[in-house]
Amino acid sequence: MSRDWLAETVDERFKGFAPSVYGRRLGDLVRDRVTLFDGSFTPPVMILKNSALRHNIETMAGYCREHGVELAPHGKTTLAPQLWERQLAAGAWGISVATPAQVALCRAAGVPRVLLANELVDSPSIAWILAELARDPAFDFLCYVDSVAGVRLLADGIRGARPGRPLDVLIEIGHARGRTGCRNLGQARDVARAAAGVDGLRVVGVAGFEGGLGHDLSSEVLGTVDSFLETMHATAAELAGDGLIVDRGEGILLSAGGSLFFDQVTEVLTRPLPGGQRSRCVLRSGCYVTHDSGLYQRLSPFTRPGTDGSRSLRPALEAWGQVLSRPENGLAIAGVGRRDVSFDAGLPMPQLVRRPRLETTLDATACSVTNLNDQHAFVAVPNGTDVQVGDWISFGVSHPCTAFDKWHLLPEVDDDYVVVDFVHTYF
Repeated sequence: MSRDWLAETVDERFKGFAPSVYGRRLGDLVRDRVTLFDGSFTPPVMILKNSALRHNIETMAGYCREHGVELAPHGKTTLAPQLWERQLAAGAWGISVATPAQVALCRAAGVPRVLLANELVDSPSIAWILAELARDPAFDFLCYVDSVAGVRLLADGIRGARPGRPLDVLIEIGHARGRTGCRNLGQARDVARAAAGVDGLRVVGVAGFEGGLGHDLSSEVLGTVDSFLETMHATAAELAGDGLIVDRGEGILLSAGGSLFFDQVTEVLTRPLPGGQRSRCVLRSGCYVTHDSGLYQRLSPFTRPGTDGSRSLRPALEAWGQVLSRPENGLAIAGVGRRDVSFDAGLPMPQLVRRPRLETTLDATACSVTNLNDQHAFVAVPNGTDVQVGDWISFGVSHPCTAFDKWHLLPEVDDDYVVVDFVHTYF
């Protein structure tokens, strides 16, 4: 993978760019300090706010240092190696991913430690990862296992490859009606015993995902999250007490944590294990890096109601579309849709109206999106809000994971919308 991110030439492969800049290198656009509104871009276009990115990365790194936990940000949020580099430079322990193909992207980008936060059951992928471990002594890799059948597949790969050093696994703990993961202690113990019996396989901790337990702050959801994390902690204690988990030199690993409940993860999974065994909590929060204007703005431990305000996260993603029509009173149709923004956890939220010919900016937060088509947003415009055909509208998004995957190249801008960089994604 080329590390000269700005050497790319702009052409029709990348949406959001005006044809007038086709044939120019990204580095030239940065050098010339083009702006979002000077004719170099055509809506719809999604941008990243540089100041918010920097703030969020520093804020989360500071939280982890203060609480004595590690951070392996989930890289599938952005699939942007440039952002991974910044997270690692700020002290991240590693990068988490969800698929073997994403592991390969990490390797191409030079990520030294990769946590595959998923089961590894594809035989060709097992063989390739074992070959990578044999080829590069500096490569640190971990994955999940939640079944004896999964252990057998890993064992078959190890016998065929003989990597020369252990393949490290975490026993995944799941919950009823969840996705992967052992459903009870008995299953976890059976899997750990099977893995412990395989020469070349090493159980180094437990992992789980609490984010699927709820998307609100009700006492029921918060209590369910705590109960699940306590089950994880108790399972780690039991398996360690049975001698089924190996401390590879940094403590028994306990990993959980999306971007909604990482405070509870920190509180529960940093509790001491019985017998004085060392442990290390690894968070896998991913969405914090850009935060959002919807789901995470409401629910993040840093920004939810009742927080003390000592820490905050800032929305770093903005989608800009142009008003195409005012076909009815109270309705504007903007040229941004499902192909451009996330909509699985809430519709985009109007933020600003910019009138290019006057270079004026107006507040658009009184407006709301009521529906999306592939390339159109239905914007409800209340009386007294001035929205005209040709205006640009910025939209905040909810759930960045399903916004990034719609863009292969995003301009990164300063607070004056001057382009300072471009961020590539690899979906």
